[in-house]
Amino acid sequence: MTDRFAIGSLHGETTSCRLPVGDGAAIIILALFIIFVISIPKFDLAGALAFAAIPLLLFTATPVPLAPVLKRLVIASSFILFMAAGNLFLDRSTALTVAGIAITGGAVSAPVIVLKTLLTLSTLLWLMACLPFHRFGMALRSLRVPEVFITQLLLVYRYSFLLAEEAAMMQKARDLRSFNGRGKGPVVTAKLIGSLLIRITARAERIYMAMSARGFRTALDSHPAVALQASDFTTIAIAGTLFGLIRYLF
Repeated sequence: MTDRFAIGSLHGETTSCRLPVGDGAAIIILALFIIFVISIPKFDLAGALAFAAIPLLLFTATPVPLAPVLKRLVIASSFILFMAAGNLFLDRSTALTVAGIAITGGAVSAPVIVLKTLLTLSTLLWLMACLPFHRFGMALRSLRVPEVFITQLLLVYRYSFLLAEEAAMMQKARDLRSFNGRGKGPVVTAKLIGSLLIRITARAERIYMAMSARGFRTALDSHPAVALQASDFTTIAIAGTLFGLIRYLF
């Protein structure tokens, strides 16, 4: 059940892999990678292409199938392209001239925006495919993230399928009672969303009462937090140095 309802069902379509570093160190390295990619100037296409070698290396070095990741990138592509297309209209200043043709700043920065978004999103999906969610929670615990936040995150992940199940049931009931497009307007949809919120809140209260009756207090996992090792700090420093060199050279 846990693997079936993972984030985007990635864990149901791929198998988790053993990382060469600790899970906490992997999260820190991912955060550093995202920070360096975001820091690339909007006209620096060469710098964005240079950082593309990192996710390419990750996907070739680990047994993570590309199909589930590509499917989710395609789903997010509409938002990415919409964001980049808006930049075409916002930045109309001439950035460079090629063969007498003026190229606006938006035409140059739009591919950079698309590439930076794809790099960060694909790397995040790779980590989620390699790291089951319970290991992700333990990694956050090793990074001294507040226990309340970790427990809330794990509970939302564990019972997220209840929300989808309730929504599917309500949508099916609405479709059975709708004829010729009636009953599917925005007013009815708003009422259904409010009813869905009430149902999920009531279900969450019953789940919490059942957990409390079984001795639940604050944490879902009783394992102690494992601190970062010296090798993890070394790997983080090497990765940060590598990202810095790529950023400096390109």
